[in-house]
Amino acid sequence: MRPNEQAQQDIDNYWLAVQEVAERIVEELNDAEEDRHELLHRLLHENIDQHDYVISDDPQVHTLLYSKHPCAALFNGTLANHSSTDNFPFAAFAAEALEADVAQKVKELLTPA
Repeated sequence: MRPNEQAQQDIDNYWLAVQEVAERIVEELNDAEEDRHELLHRLLHENIDQHDYVISDDPQVHTLLYSKHPCAALFNGTLANHSSTDNFPFAAFAAEALEADVAQKVKELLTPA
């Protein structure tokens, strides 16, 4: 696999993981009888805190490179005028970014088309 193909596969894998977590959360929300807002908050934390894209070094880097969350932009170079090649595997930032991406996907899944 060429480097560009590998990078695209890494991006696709990240967004597939976001989609899978979001779908799991939506399924639990739909089955719930408690306050959905509180449950959503709890489910996001439960599903993110121990996710591989947060706790493992290489996936943390992918989270920070591919997330659309502003905190990831500080690390992936999208806020810079030049491209950055530095990777910063910080679990707290990866968790924040992944949680934001999953929350956005959950919102999209819950919004009628």
